[in-house]
Amino acid sequence: MHFLIPLLCLFLITSISQAAENPTTAAKSFRSGVVLTFDDRYVDQWVQQIPLFKKYDAHATFFVDHFYLLKPAQIAGLKKLQDAGHAIGSHSVNHIKAVDYVRTKGMKAYLQNEIDPSVKRLTEAGFPPTAFAYPNSSRSEEIDTALLKTFRHLRGGTGLTAGQRMRDLKAIFTPVDQIAGRGCLIGTGIDYAGTEKRPDYLTEIKDAMDHAKQRGEIVVFYAHNISDKGPGHHLSPKALEEILAHAQQIGLPTLTYDDLP
Repeated sequence: MHFLIPLLCLFLITSISQAAENPTTAAKSFRSGVVLTFDDRYVDQWVQQIPLFKKYDAHATFFVDHFYLLKPAQIAGLKKLQDAGHAIGSHSVNHIKAVDYVRTKGMKAYLQNEIDPSVKRLTEAGFPPTAFAYPNSSRSEEIDTALLKTFRHLRGGTGLTAGQRMRDLKAIFTPVDQIAGRGCLIGTGIDYAGTEKRPDYLTEIKDAMDHAKQRGEIVVFYAHNISDKGPGHHLSPKALEEILAHAQQIGLPTLTYDDLP
C-alpha cells in the first residue's frame, strides 16, 4: 500500500497545478474590475477581435440571442471565443422585451418560450450560461426574481441624462464585496464611443474605470457589434483598444460574468 502514497501525492500536486492554470476551475480573485459585454449575434465580428483582446490579456462576455439562427461556422466562432477565455451568456431566444411579454402573456410563458429554450440550446452546444442580459434593458424585480432561479447574475441597463457624468451613474458600479449578493448588475451602453455621436464617451469611460479602481468596485459596460461601420449598434476596434489599453495601464482587471461570485 505504501507505493500508493507517492502516486496519490503526485496526483494531488498535478491537479492543483492544473487548476491554477485553468481559469474555468480556479477561483478568480480581484479587488476591482471592468465588465465588458457585447450583445446579440455579431459572432463573425467578435471573433475577428480575439487577437486584440489577447494583446491586452482582456476578456468579455458575449450575450447571444436567436441562437437557433446561427450557422455552424458561427457556433464554431463562439467556441473560439470560449477557448480564448471569454464567456457566453443568454440574451433570450428572440430578443423580446421581457416586461411587455410578461405583461401580455405571463411569466410562465416568458420562461417557457424565451428563457428555457435559450438555456437549453446554449448548454447543449457547450456554452452553459451563468448570466442573462435583458434585451433593451427591459426588466422588473418580479422578472429578476424568476430569472435568478436559473442564472447567477443578470444584466440590466441605464443611460446618461444631459450633463451627467458617467462616474455619477451609481447603478453601474458595484463594490466587490457586494457582487455575490446583487443578482442584477446594471451596465451602461458604450456604442459609438469616440465618434461624432458620442465624442466625449471615451474620456467618460476611462474616468468611470478610474473611479471603479479607486473605490474597489466593478463597472459594467455593454455594446453590440465590434466594427467601424456596423451593421447595427457598434463600437469601433480603435475605441475598444483604447478602453483595453487604459484598463491595462491602471491595473484594472477585465472580468467576465463567469468570473463573478
